[in-house]
Amino acid sequence: MPFVTASKLTLSVLFSSVTRAVTFSCVVCPPFRPLSPIVLAMSAASSSSKSSCSSSSSLPSDSTSTSCTSYVRADGVRMNYDPYTPEMRAKYGAPGRTDSEGFDPYSDSVGPGIYGGNVKRDADGKIVVGDQYQGHNPRPGPVYAGGGYAPIVEAMRLGPDALNDLLDACPEAVNEVTTGGATPLHMAGMSQRNQKGTAFLIARGGDIEAVDTYGYRPLHRMASNNLAVGAAALLDAGADPKAPAGIKRRYANAGNKGETDVEDTESGETPMDVARSAGAWDVVQLLLPYYTSGSRASSAGVSQTCDLPG
Repeated sequence: MPFVTASKLTLSVLFSSVTRAVTFSCVVCPPFRPLSPIVLAMSAASSSSKSSCSSSSSLPSDSTSTSCTSYVRADGVRMNYDPYTPEMRAKYGAPGRTDSEGFDPYSDSVGPGIYGGNVKRDADGKIVVGDQYQGHNPRPGPVYAGGGYAPIVEAMRLGPDALNDLLDACPEAVNEVTTGGATPLHMAGMSQRNQKGTAFLIARGGDIEAVDTYGYRPLHRMASNNLAVGAAALLDAGADPKAPAGIKRRYANAGNKGETDVEDTESGETPMDVARSAGAWDVVQLLLPYYTSGSRASSAGVSQTCDLPG
């Protein structure tokens, strides 16, 4: 993965006036659309197992629950964990008293300390790898440097003109690694607004198979948040619809600890597994043709209206 080094200092100035530490969370409920018989059957089978919960929220943590009531986010995505356990309260805070740079289990949203934030670099410009913010991910990863979201993420939030200008000035930022190992394409999978920039990021050279510290590729992240527009753009660009989650590549700049310290094995969770677990039925429908036939179906039927340049 390409990394941003010296140019990042210049880019930080461009967005120094932007308010930071804003958590990414989908808040717009998707419009109703009829589900196919296959999807309905999958939905019924999944929703009937309310007594069993796995820790497969939008950003899995080391906090697990063996049994819980089904909790759903404002956008209809299933959380698959109980946010009101004493353990959650002790680790992340009570409702309304969580760290804005960390994880809010009550809305299933994360701040820049966990995903998309500035990362520490050593004297040689290499990313420092170590313990993750709040211990949210037990795997080591890029260490949060403070100061909120990385400039490329701020540009995505500001809109198409800012994103285009930043990438014109620093083309390698299209694959910049942020906290959580997230690249811009991973961050495109964190909100309804951001997903609209997916095709643009791909056209500028975004790595469609980049792996974050959770073992997720951008398509897994789209699936976890039910973002069909972004998922369609990834599939049309050739993203593997059946790629197993897991870290099977090393970070090229693993700091002073050596390149093998952040290598892990595949978990086997496919984008379809992620979508089903989250109740992300828009993405499930999009992925179905890839799982029910031997050919790679086109996702051209999904609207990709986008006001981004290019």
